[in-house]
Amino acid sequence: MNGRIDTDPRISRRRKAVARSKRRRIWMGITAVGLIAVIVWVMFFSPLLDVRDIKVVGAEHVEAQEVAEVSGLLDRSQNLLTLATDAVAERVEELPWVKQAEVDRMLPGTVRIKITERIPAMVLSLGAARWTVDAHGVVLQAGEVQPGLPVLAGVEVGDISEGLRLMTPEALDALRAFRSMPRFLRSQIVGVFAPTVERISFSLAGGTVVRYGAAEKLADKNEVLRVLLDRLSDEGKSAAYIDVRVPTSPAISERPSSTG
Repeated sequence: MNGRIDTDPRISRRRKAVARSKRRRIWMGITAVGLIAVIVWVMFFSPLLDVRDIKVVGAEHVEAQEVAEVSGLLDRSQNLLTLATDAVAERVEELPWVKQAEVDRMLPGTVRIKITERIPAMVLSLGAARWTVDAHGVVLQAGEVQPGLPVLAGVEVGDISEGLRLMTPEALDALRAFRSMPRFLRSQIVGVFAPTVERISFSLAGGTVVRYGAAEKLADKNEVLRVLLDRLSDEGKSAAYIDVRVPTSPAISERPSSTG
């Protein structure tokens, strides 16, 4: 033996191929880690995704600036992708006029807040003071926001301020009776009077007073009232009052027909 070991060229080529594959995997791993780092930086640290603009839509009675202020998005820089949209919506819904808020992300740096406002239903009269409320008794703002709203009077309401909900039994029952009425009946109401839960009454645009009573048997009372109003209209008559407190035994006091 001469001490020389012959090397198979195929084994050498195989070793080189294995080495190249290993280096390739190492570089691919390094590249992947770098790419992940870039993505993480863009998502969490890059100013490109900072909230830079707040777009408020659907707001009529509430100011867009007020929505932006309570949203919490003006106080500090926030990342658009990590923004807690539900929390923003909850803060905006604390505004008296806001019934619902939907918050959406709009790349690269805009948050859109879509507002659904409460609908003003009545003007609460407390002496010389006036407050606009919705049909569920949420106090929207001081004063009368639009003409033609029915006036709610003669009720005890306790503490009152914007954003609070009327919670006394008299107010809640009067509002419940009002909400139960079909739209065409509600449109004729100019005043609601509820000194007690048993003595709810409505004043209609033509001057008729509806003695409604307690907020019970609502469907029956509304149907009887509708039938009686239709009959009076067909006969060309008007009533001083209509009593539906006992819907099975309603009463009408007709106005004398004018002569001349």
